[in-house]
Amino acid sequence: MTVNDHVMLQRDASDYSIQLNRWLLKLVGAWPSSASTTVRDKVFSTILIIICYSLIAYTVIPCILNILFEETDVQKKLKAIGPLSHWCMGGMNYFSLLFRRRDIHRCVEHMKTDWRTVIEIGDRQVMLKYAKVGRFVAGLCAIFMHGGVFSHSVLQGTTPTFECIGNVSVSVHVLPCPSYSKFVDTTKSPAGEIALTLQLISSIVVNSVTVGACSLAAVFAMHACGQLNVLMRWLDQLDDRKQQSTVQHRLAIIVEHHLRILR
Repeated sequence: MTVNDHVMLQRDASDYSIQLNRWLLKLVGAWPSSASTTVRDKVFSTILIIICYSLIAYTVIPCILNILFEETDVQKKLKAIGPLSHWCMGGMNYFSLLFRRRDIHRCVEHMKTDWRTVIEIGDRQVMLKYAKVGRFVAGLCAIFMHGGVFSHSVLQGTTPTFECIGNVSVSVHVLPCPSYSKFVDTTKSPAGEIALTLQLISSIVVNSVTVGACSLAAVFAMHACGQLNVLMRWLDQLDDRKQQSTVQHRLAIIVEHHLRILR
């Protein structure tokens, strides 16, 4: 066992396994509250949810209106459906995360209880191994999702594009999601820059929601794998002659823990 692993085993390793998830979901106000959550934190979370949904609506509604009533080029309409579907799915995932906050809280508490009940160093090492994998997957999701979508949106929005309006060539901002010109005229400054900035912030919200959902699934799945490996370790220890006097008691513990893992 390395020095870093030893230090990790001495502190609350359950917090280590869900740390990235908490950062991502707190950013959008979707991290479930607990008994220790203050009223100020709850109010701040509610404000964040309102802001995030407003940013998503600011992007989605004008884009839908643009496709239905303004854009006449079929190719451009089809091109706009891609980012629009990304934002719509992000909004639905956001609703799902908020709706399931109690379930998420119950799963997190379940993980914390598992870390508290397992006291043997070997068992905690097994759990820590899988917690590191879950944390790595969560970090990888965040890097690729945020890096890919955000960099594409920035490059698309900052690359100069010229359109002929009347007899004048005008530089316009190509937004990640096309906007309805009666709401925002991107050919004028600073309206175009403001619209681009708001859509970039909106993309951060949508990406954080998607990454938060995927990383939660990864962390919970890896925790379950770790618990199953701990269970296998306990079964292997039944062959130890020193444990023969308590085999029935240990079998009862193993069965109970197995049922807990399945839940």
